[in-house]
Amino acid sequence: MRCGSVTVWGLCTAAILWGAPAQAGPWARETGDLFISLQISAEEEPAHLMEGLWEPETYTSLYAEYGLGRSFTIGADIGGGEVSQMSIGFLRYTLTPPDATWQWAVDAGLGARRIDDGPVHGLVRLGASVGRGFGESDGAWPIPIRHEGGWVALDAALIYDFELDDVIWQAEGTLGFSLSDRATAIVSLKAEEWPGADMIVTVSPSFAFDILPETTVRLGVRGALEGSTNVGLFLSLWHTF
Repeated sequence: MRCGSVTVWGLCTAAILWGAPAQAGPWARETGDLFISLQISAEEEPAHLMEGLWEPETYTSLYAEYGLGRSFTIGADIGGGEVSQMSIGFLRYTLTPPDATWQWAVDAGLGARRIDDGPVHGLVRLGASVGRGFGESDGAWPIPIRHEGGWVALDAALIYDFELDDVIWQAEGTLGFSLSDRATAIVSLKAEEWPGADMIVTVSPSFAFDILPETTVRLGVRGALEGSTNVGLFLSLWHTF
C-alpha cells in the first residue's frame, strides 16, 4: 500500500485496524433491544513476526445498537488507536418487514475523526445493506459442512470527510453459520478505499462462542489480499441487553 504522507498513512492505518463491525447488516433491532460490542485488534508485518519482533499496531473500538421500533435502529461506532480516532453515530431504517426473506436497509450518520494531533475532521456517512438468513444443511451447497443455519449480508457505505473534501468507500460481505447452539463461524471480505491510498481488501475468518445466554466471545484473524501485507488478530466481546 502506497501512502505518501503522514495524513494518508493515518488513513491507511485506520482502515487496516478498523475493529468493530462498522455495519451490522440490514436487520432491525427489536424495540428496546441493546447490543454492545467491545473489540481490540492488533496487526503486524509478517517479516517482523519471522524475526521474532512483536510491536503491533493496536486499535480498540466500541460498537452499539439500540432498537427504536418501527424498523428504526440507532447506533454508534467509536474507535481509536495510536494514529487515528474516529466516532460515528447513525440511524438505520429497515425497508422490509421482519418476515421477508431478503432484508434491505439504509442508514445515515454524522461523526468526527482525528489523525495524530491534527484538527478534528467532520464526517457524514451514507450506507445501505442487504441480507438474508438460511436454514440448516447436512453438507449441501453452498456451505460444504454440516451447520444449523446462518446468514449472509452485504454492507456498503461512503463517508465524506469535510477536512479532506474527499470520500472514503467501504463494502463488506459477511457469511455466518451456526455450528451448534453456542458456536458460530463467521467469515467476512472487506474492500475499502481511503483518500490518497490504494484500495485495501481484507479477509477475516473468526469463531464466536456463547459463554453466557446473552454474552458471546469472538476470536478471529485478519489478512490482506490486496493493498497491505499486514496480518493480525482480533478479540471481541458481545452482549445483548
